[in-house]
Amino acid sequence: MQSQDIRYFYRNIVRYGEKYRIKHKNKDYGEFSKLSDALYERDCLFYCNFDYDLLVECDLPNKYENMALPPFPDKRPKGQIKGVKINKKYKEGEIIFDHKNQKFCVKRGDEHYGRYDTIVEAYYIKKILMENHWDRTCLIENKSIMQNILGKKKVTPKTNTFSMGYCHNCGNKVKESEIICPICGIRLK
Repeated sequence: MQSQDIRYFYRNIVRYGEKYRIKHKNKDYGEFSKLSDALYERDCLFYCNFDYDLLVECDLPNKYENMALPPFPDKRPKGQIKGVKINKKYKEGEIIFDHKNQKFCVKRGDEHYGRYDTIVEAYYIKKILMENHWDRTCLIENKSIMQNILGKKKVTPKTNTFSMGYCHNCGNKVKESEIICPICGIRLK
């Protein structure tokens, strides 16, 4: 890994002696003796938008436990690395609230990845998409797992929804020629 990738990997984590702290906007979010625990907690806080109320519902698996981690930088320079601009919204995507439909949307660039009832569902979908390099097919492959984890209720199809060009299950805009929704994988016709 290059130094800028290592720095991005360890963002919001600072070492104090033998302990690691999570810092975000000049606030401390915990102190850990193991680096893998600090990374796990940081990811949970990212997906919950640094809100402790949502963190209670977060049950992400710790993928850093058995992972070979890159060396933690001894001295971290302050500020952004010169010459490198990381577009965080493009790399990580964002979750926006659609006021018209009263749903949370996962968005990356100009692409939308569905509408969800709760922000926890949207963060979980965003996490899966980030781990699979924003490939939509991972949502179709993990459909049954996601429904069990998210506790998604079965929605009865509306008859006039598809005629307007929207999927009756997830609300994603689809083309009239599509037979299967690219987001949720449900048969439209």
